[in-house]
Amino acid sequence: MQLSTVEDRQVPAQSALPKGQLARAAYSIGGITVGVFAPAEMKLAFDRELLPFCVPARSFDVRIEVNWTDHLAAPSSAPLFHSGGLWSLFEESGGYRFYFSTPFLGAAPYKAAWFDRDFSAGNVELFRRYYDTRRAVNPLEYPLDELLAIHRLACGEGVEVHALGVADDSNRGHLLFGHSGAGKSTSARLWQKQPGMRVLSDDRIILRFENGRARMYGTPWHGDAGLALAESADLSAMYLLEHGTCNELVPLTPGRAAAELLARSFIPHHSAAGLKSTMKSLDRITRDTPCSLFRFVPDQSAVEMICRA
Repeated sequence: MQLSTVEDRQVPAQSALPKGQLARAAYSIGGITVGVFAPAEMKLAFDRELLPFCVPARSFDVRIEVNWTDHLAAPSSAPLFHSGGLWSLFEESGGYRFYFSTPFLGAAPYKAAWFDRDFSAGNVELFRRYYDTRRAVNPLEYPLDELLAIHRLACGEGVEVHALGVADDSNRGHLLFGHSGAGKSTSARLWQKQPGMRVLSDDRIILRFENGRARMYGTPWHGDAGLALAESADLSAMYLLEHGTCNELVPLTPGRAAAELLARSFIPHHSAAGLKSTMKSLDRITRDTPCSLFRFVPDQSAVEMICRA
């Protein structure tokens, strides 16, 4: 049995790139550029959501080599982390290796991805027998693309948060964060109707510092509203979403704001250094950016209140 192919539902990544480059494909999420190198005979594709994030293949923060393999087996040792789903993480060869498997295909992993300690270089191996090698394949299909971003950010680069990000016509960013069910997708649809506003993502936003200022970036990993843009904006204000009977803003202390953001952040739980780096990023962000608890009703009046604030 083989994995489903991508030609019918995805667009080849090479079509978004200039010819004559060594890298077969490249994309940038959160200001971090990933270059993908693969044999010429391997047909590559990215998910449609990732295509707007493709960039010219010139310089890279992360370099990934992709190849077929005819043998792939997970180690018998205990993993550093098991997701409870498709992937497990092991410490191997001075770095980290993700193994991807599913009972649908059997015990052997269908893919493995190794990265060095700072997630600046790695390789992806695709178990040939599970693929139709005549058709296009996405070596970084979800969740690997997001796992790479999360772990790279935890090396002192920033943090990915469970949030809605909105940018106004002055490129000021408003971050509305909350757990699933807090109202992010509902709010995103309301913000879409507001003139001059751009929804960078309705579910996942990357926060980093650029030239000494906190900045928020859209990601391709959208929520129920299906909204994502390959754009960024200066982080202006943050709001912890909570359903209410009226619209109300309650200022939060930086410490409370950092704790609430941490609870809604994507972090490598196996890494004490990664957790420390994430907490440091959140501490700096919350000291520089005002944050409020936003109790709201799900109509246009909630958007208007934020705009007035």
